[in-house]
Amino acid sequence: MKVLLIQPNRVTQKGYFSTQYPINLGCIASALMKDGNEVRMADFNIMDRAALPSIISEFKPEMVGLTAMTSTIYNARDIISEVKQIDKNIITVLGGVHASALPVETMEEIKDLDYLVFGEGEVTAMELVKHLESKKSLKDVDGLVYRENGKIVKNKPHALIENLSNMPYPARELLPPEMYTEVQVSRGFSRSEMSIIEMMTGRGCPNQCIFCAGHINFGFRVRFRSYEHIVGEIKQCMEKYGTNHISFEDDTFTLNKPLVKQVCAFLKENKLTWNCNTRVNTVDYDLLKLMAESGCKKVAFGVESGNPEIMRKNKKGITIPEILQAFKDAKRAGIRFIEADFMLGSHIDETKESINDTIKLINKLMPDFLFLGIICPFPGTEIYKMMEDKGFFYETRDWSQFSVMGDLKRYKRLTYMTPQELWELQHKILKDYYGSPKYMLSQLSKIRSFGEIKYFIRMGQMFLKDIVLKRKDN
Repeated sequence: MKVLLIQPNRVTQKGYFSTQYPINLGCIASALMKDGNEVRMADFNIMDRAALPSIISEFKPEMVGLTAMTSTIYNARDIISEVKQIDKNIITVLGGVHASALPVETMEEIKDLDYLVFGEGEVTAMELVKHLESKKSLKDVDGLVYRENGKIVKNKPHALIENLSNMPYPARELLPPEMYTEVQVSRGFSRSEMSIIEMMTGRGCPNQCIFCAGHINFGFRVRFRSYEHIVGEIKQCMEKYGTNHISFEDDTFTLNKPLVKQVCAFLKENKLTWNCNTRVNTVDYDLLKLMAESGCKKVAFGVESGNPEIMRKNKKGITIPEILQAFKDAKRAGIRFIEADFMLGSHIDETKESINDTIKLINKLMPDFLFLGIICPFPGTEIYKMMEDKGFFYETRDWSQFSVMGDLKRYKRLTYMTPQELWELQHKILKDYYGSPKYMLSQLSKIRSFGEIKYFIRMGQMFLKDIVLKRKDN
């Protein structure tokens, strides 16, 4: 079957925000190709959305599959409708975290959608294509929602893939890295200065954070790829694309320390640089030192709040002493960029006083990069259910605003604060932090190349445009 897979364009701006190769969609592409299907991919974050008719006219797909986050679900809906207008016989399929969180509701809302895949998508997608081609009953395709006799049918969930090392590598040749040269992969790195690929070493997260939707597709049980499978993918990218920097996109890269140490040895031997995301309670100085020596240029730590009571309530599972120690160790280990990711309103009981504790912690940590979002209660998360039970949502939900950098229309209020108050504090904290002489001097003292100078100038311009000036317009 000829299948076109699409990443819809997002709502939030480019520039200061990262735009990355869609790894999970690439994995579905490679799984379908392994089964003998002809596959193309389109990412409308980097491609012209108006090109859809010409792509369909040239490729003539029998099936169009899309993935969507909550904030891009309307864009996905519009693409699906356009596909049906071009050719009503094209089969339309939707997956992704929003579809998995609200499968029946999404199927009801998008009238032109033929099939919805919920949960981990590779096996369900392959089975759907096989069943359609052989005209077999769809009741045996786990993880599928479909229409039958005017009714919506939801099959049982598909079991998670146990051995990720049996999966083919993402089909990067369908959206090669050079297509992403003009966009940012991760704060601190410029694709124009290095050849970067994103990858993951496993799936799933064991943590219970009330605001995170990561478990919806991949579950709470962590499944790791083998060392051989990971380095095989890196070698392939080095040979095909001249890759010299890896951005590990796992939620917590350092969960499996023996695996991390093996990967570090390979990266060091091949003189690659890299960055990752992790938690403060899964690292120590020795591991961070090993990471730095193997080429790790950046670690992003999820912190969320500086108030112990909010941290207890949001189930982050970390403490202030652990945060302070991890940042101290990372700096001492020599990691070039340390990012702190915070979330205002990570529990509905956030107050101005608890946010003052967050400000104090930010100033103690002095991260190279500060990400400061405002709570976005995604469907399927514990905080979404909390806010629903409290009546904090508007009667009609505008899913396009459900982004951590969206507008003020996601919900009416938290227990003690309004969205407007959160936005005003976010704006002030970011402006005060990045505009402080202390921060500017700390970064100037660390610059080691002309490329870094160019990067910081560009990011400063993007930050001014995407954060500061945009706030003035709201």
